[in-house]
Amino acid sequence: MDWLQDIKVVLFDLDGTLYQDDTFYKRYLGHLLRETEYEGALADVTEEVGRILSGQHRCRIGDWYHPGRKVWMRLLQEQRAVAFDWSGTPVELDLHALEGSRKDLIYAGDAWSVTGVMASRLQIREERKRDAFYRVREEMLAGACGRVKHPELIEAIRGLTKLRAKVLLTNSPRDTGEEFIRALGCEELFDRIHYAADKPEGIELFVRELVRQGVAAPYQILSIGDHAWNDLHPIRKLGGRTAWIAPYPSSDPEVWDVTITGVDELTQFLGQLHEAGMAAAAS
Repeated sequence: MDWLQDIKVVLFDLDGTLYQDDTFYKRYLGHLLRETEYEGALADVTEEVGRILSGQHRCRIGDWYHPGRKVWMRLLQEQRAVAFDWSGTPVELDLHALEGSRKDLIYAGDAWSVTGVMASRLQIREERKRDAFYRVREEMLAGACGRVKHPELIEAIRGLTKLRAKVLLTNSPRDTGEEFIRALGCEELFDRIHYAADKPEGIELFVRELVRQGVAAPYQILSIGDHAWNDLHPIRKLGGRTAWIAPYPSSDPEVWDVTITGVDELTQFLGQLHEAGMAAAAS
């Protein structure tokens, strides 16, 4: 990967990137469905989300969900696509539904978004979804951070001394995001931290501004994240480099510059990036 020597700016995601928690969705669904008409179906709903994440369901990470039509859509190679319902039965596809900003659709890019799809399917109110999110964050702060914290990764990020900027961009709101970052021990690692970053649009605007200011050219910018649509597609479009954290099987046909399965591999990759930066500085 000779291009590693070119990298001057690294953009990091938070959830699923700086830490990984494979069980949070179970706690989230418990808070979401408790004392609702779906409480009795919690075990089935949780099991179905687990099958989607593990690639054992017809619907998968990398698919798009249309809440209005309750239809899944999957992009294929060569600009082709297919659509199907929850049971996997093919349905007629309206290609226009995938055009533009796609704001009416949900991209099943990570575990959080899959639980979001499920909440949409069950027509859970926004305030209940927000409350469930905050309760899971509180549980992490109360003890789970010790389990998900990865000291080796923190040191690897700190060791990236030859970069012009290390930036954290997260869609998490500031109030819960700041507290969580402190609990992970990451608050001093980054030159900039942007909460409520409004990705994917926000990350594209941020990179365009970096380029306009002369901080780095697109090919010198690397984005690392687990949600391909939010973290990687905008950077690829601008000519930047991408590293995908991929703990789950995905239907997304895109091939990224680097594919990483988890925090341990990310730590090793950042070590390679550091060595490439040192070699570039010495040449």
